Amino acid sequence: MRKQTLLLLSLFLPFLPLIAAVDQEEIIIHLSVSQPLVPLYLGTFAVSPESFPKEYASSLRAVLAFDIEHCGRVQLMPISSDKDILLRNPNFKEAFVNPTWKKDNISYVVQAEIGKRSCSFMIYSVDFSHIKHLKDIPLTGNLSEDRRQMHKVADAIHKTLFNKEGIASTQILYTLQTPCTHVSSERKYNSEIWQCDYDGANAIQLTNRGHYCITPIFYPSKKHKEQKFLYVSYEKGPSKIFLSSMNDSYAEPLISLRGNQLLPTMSRDKSKLAFICDAGGRADLFVQAMHPERGLLGKPIQAYTFPSSVQASPSFSPDGKKLAFVSDKEGTPRIYIITTPNYSMGRDLPPTVCITQKNRENTCPNWSPDGKKIAYSAKTEGIRQIWIYDLETQEEKQLTSGRSHKENPCWAPNSLHIVFNTADATASELYLVNLNEAKTIKITNGPGKKHYPAWQPE
Repeated sequence: MRKQTLLLLSLFLPFLPLIAAVDQEEIIIHLSVSQPLVPLYLGTFAVSPESFPKEYASSLRAVLAFDIEHCGRVQLMPISSDKDILLRNPNFKEAFVNPTWKKDNISYVVQAEIGKRSCSFMIYSVDFSHIKHLKDIPLTGNLSEDRRQMHKVADAIHKTLFNKEGIASTQILYTLQTPCTHVSSERKYNSEIWQCDYDGANAIQLTNRGHYCITPIFYPSKKHKEQKFLYVSYEKGPSKIFLSSMNDSYAEPLISLRGNQLLPTMSRDKSKLAFICDAGGRADLFVQAMHPERGLLGKPIQAYTFPSSVQASPSFSPDGKKLAFVSDKEGTPRIYIITTPNYSMGRDLPPTVCITQKNRENTCPNWSPDGKKIAYSAKTEGIRQIWIYDLETQEEKQLTSGRSHKENPCWAPNSLHIVFNTADATASELYLVNLNEAKTIKITNGPGKKHYPAWQPE
């Protein structure tokens, strides 16, 4: 059992300090833009005399501009003093119904005004001469709080323009690994669970266990204030799956199955939890039936096993009927898809479909919420890169290149953005990328290595 567990760690938890140092460089994106971007002009925020300082207004605009520019559907146009002067005209027709916007091929114009303790926005469609108002959005003067109001505004603008939900108000869980400073500890590193806004801001520490905590995932609840999450910790010896609350430091083991438990993932309807466990002597795939509010239903079932092999990194399809996972049953880690087993299927192994043929080492699959793609990490010319498997065309496409290792891709609820971490000896940070923009955005910085990002589900 110990040999299988060590093999699992070496193959599928590659961020542990076993990686040779490599030079970092700019991350290159290979996928072509899948749809044209819509040009939008965001004016300088107008500030009333009794309001906040202009510098504060500029900070708020910067947050909103980032959200709009990186939503994956909009091209944010450069700021222009002439256009700002035009927007300050109190005459609506002269400000908005103006040939300047069409001449510069701008489709939408957003104007903002900050009052004493609130702000208001006007969203104007140049093509349809239609305007929408967002009024009386409260502000506190605390940038950490008010930037989240800007995220809500960005999502409201996104909904107005495209009739689809934005991602600016979502959160990301991740682990932060730091050197262990406790004199009596035999560990070289501690790892705790953190949470941040989707852009990396407002980072807060959720666990303070003083142990090695990894692979967090959201555990959705109908009551927002009771938002919970799962993670794996080694504090009781073998690795176990723990359940904790965002608002409470208390945590308890979720599943009583013996052995090491690793890499939990939940189905979208919250009816199933998949994880890896070596209770049978090797790292196998298990599925636990769940109730969204009552929790565990019955005992976990062994979903997939294969002689002398290691399974890892399960990920459910959006309807929960399929599971993607990693297995080295053919000699090298590849990604397979099976029908999600249940109690009525008995002990027969479900048939597998291998979806990765181009690279010999493939790990960390993550199924997109729209069910059309699977993102994963694959060793490509000696470096771990992010790849995407298109389930409709059955094609494997490389997303990233560059000298830094890249791991643990996770889709946003819109199936357009991906967050992943680099994984090098000197630094590991979180990056965002969307499939309509040929660049990555680094969202974390500072001491410690960041790993295992998990995007808040819809």
